[in-house]
Amino acid sequence: MIKVRRIGVVANSDKPIALEYARTAVLYLASRVDKLLLQAEIAASSGNPELAADVDDVCDADVVLIFGGDGTMLRAARACVPRNAPMLGINVGRFGFLNDVAPENLIQVLDRLLLGQYQISERLTLECIIKRGDQIVGSDTALNEIVIAHGKLARVLHLRINLNNAFLTHYTADGVMVATPTGSTAYSLSAGGPLVHPSIKTMLLTPICPHTLINRALLVPEQHEITISVDVSDGDNIQATVDGQRGLPMDKNDVAIIRRCPTPARLVTHVGGALFYEKLQTKLHWGEA
Repeated sequence: MIKVRRIGVVANSDKPIALEYARTAVLYLASRVDKLLLQAEIAASSGNPELAADVDDVCDADVVLIFGGDGTMLRAARACVPRNAPMLGINVGRFGFLNDVAPENLIQVLDRLLLGQYQISERLTLECIIKRGDQIVGSDTALNEIVIAHGKLARVLHLRINLNNAFLTHYTADGVMVATPTGSTAYSLSAGGPLVHPSIKTMLLTPICPHTLINRALLVPEQHEITISVDVSDGDNIQATVDGQRGLPMDKNDVAIIRRCPTPARLVTHVGGALFYEKLQTKLHWGEA
């Protein structure tokens, strides 16, 4: 691993505890790295306003520390992934499956990071493109999942699924989800999808509350392209929701094209945080009688 000289720091500014741990990291790292690039709120609260940087500059770092829960990690990934910035999550949220590190281990983890005692786990990300005829009317990328469903009303949808331009199936369901292995422990799991180790290169196609028992989740190779079209009626509010944070509206005759994003997410691992199978035990309570 490269020697860590420049560290970016972001946090969920709505959580005082996240800012507090971020300040602790800043104070510890100030004399140990060449440069700190801080989210504005962290720079102000730590007494270092001169270190404030915008999101693009924060991601121009050897590693970006992210203090918060899974939602904070997903938001930070939008800026970090396009710049290939490695991300290390410190969990001060409720679940924190994406965030490897418990805050009480922060100083020990920072020491290992500075010594180069870490690994990078490259995670599949998804690209979603909404097309209206030949025109692209929306696009976004996801680390966890893309969900196509009603934006407001809980009404059944009729969805046509093509795989590599060949018809696959129809779903009559509340919606459909395409998830990454990283997202297999999130919404996909609640919808009945399988747990998938993040090193496996696949996409998970899962109907949401299908109206037939023969519809099941399907794993497809990461190189495949999934095309989803929806029967839209007047007054319907259909959208593709990306990582539960952004919505891409879909009109009648629009199609959603979902495929592997060329740029993976890069997560820092093996710095003292829990590994995947340990998280299944500690967070999903596997192995308990």
